[in-house]
Amino acid sequence: MEYSIKDASRKLNISIYTLRYYDKEGLTPYIKKNENGVRRYTEGDIEWIRMLINLRDIDMPIANIKEYITLYLQGDETIDERRDLMLRYRHYVKSKVENMINNLEMATEKLCQYDPKIADILNEERIFNDKKYK
Repeated sequence: MEYSIKDASRKLNISIYTLRYYDKEGLTPYIKKNENGVRRYTEGDIEWIRMLINLRDIDMPIANIKEYITLYLQGDETIDERRDLMLRYRHYVKSKVENMINNLEMATEKLCQYDPKIADILNEERIFNDKKYK
């Protein structure tokens, strides 16, 4: 199945402008255009763009995404370099998550100080660890 840029933007929940930007930046090397120059997106293209969205969601700069794509297009001989790039960003994301958990715990502790009755509710919630709030 093929999608127009409008349909692809709806399916991905991103703007047409973003799709055009990704194309202009060379981030979507497989997008085909018809004889009139109109972009046509396949399911594979949609999945590729979902990967781009995920990389942007972890704050990977466009330059690093371009590096990853360049390596990808070079084939299997670049797997080690691609893995190293992803390992760096995995570490970055893990660090961000740990910081967010610490921030949540601090906010929860403050909330319990302001309203001790809520501590029982939050102790039942214990999302990330077995810490008991006072």
